Amino acid sequence: MQVYHLSDTLSLGGTVTPDYKRNAALAEPFVKALERGETCFWATVYSTQFLSESLEKFSLADMQTDWEKWTCEGIFEYIRRREFPEAPPRLQAGYYFQRLEDCIELFTVDWGKASDEERARIHLYRMNLADDRPSLFDMRFFDAAYDLLWEREDLPALMGIARQYFRGEGSEHPVWELLSTGTGRAVEDLSHLLHPREER
Repeated sequence: MQVYHLSDTLSLGGTVTPDYKRNAALAEPFVKALERGETCFWATVYSTQFLSESLEKFSLADMQTDWEKWTCEGIFEYIRRREFPEAPPRLQAGYYFQRLEDCIELFTVDWGKASDEERARIHLYRMNLADDRPSLFDMRFFDAAYDLLWEREDLPALMGIARQYFRGEGSEHPVWELLSTGTGRAVEDLSHLLHPREER
């Protein structure tokens, strides 16, 4: 199956395999905390937030220290395991898109204000995916959960958003991402489509 993929680590000819970035472990403490109860969960969130803010203070922060992301990933994984076990785990799966337009929009939203150096690290590939039936979810729901966590501590609402995501619902302006634990191979570099101005 032909799909598209954005990456800052993949090279042409390389493959995306389950948890190839080794990020699943970053969300697991939040899943375990939820299994013990809401009080334990929020204690885990606060301690992670303190660590994240401390690293930020010394300019050591990056996506790997983004407490909101890993908190949300933990909530989504907790809901998936309990209510949607047939769905692929987000952090064990590769993320792909059916449409080039969605890749370009995602790049603009996520890296539009990044430095030229950061933007240049992001590559867009056409991929051959060894999965004819990947799962389809609206990534806007994860974004909504991330924003909600930043605004207020509402665990039932966050869990509700995770359920909408795994039910395959669509938001008002969905951006559909394909999740698959099948192997994806980068067969064509289309990064020039992300940086049209830089090439002039």
